[in-house]
Amino acid sequence: MSSREPSYRTLRLLCANGAGMVGFLLAYAVGRGLATALVAGLLVAAIGYVASSAVAEYAGA
Repeated sequence: MSSREPSYRTLRLLCANGAGMVGFLLAYAVGRGLATALVAGLLVAAIGYVASSAVAEYAGA
């Protein structure tokens, strides 16, 4: 077994995916514009990926 720290990349991607989907659905429900909803979903997914460091830190504890 390796003694290196896990990166939790999959967990971070799942958090980003979930946040992006919620952002997309909310933006589409409010604005009814597909392009706007896609941009909002991508922005929320990026924020979710960065914020998932807290989730990964909790999982590592």
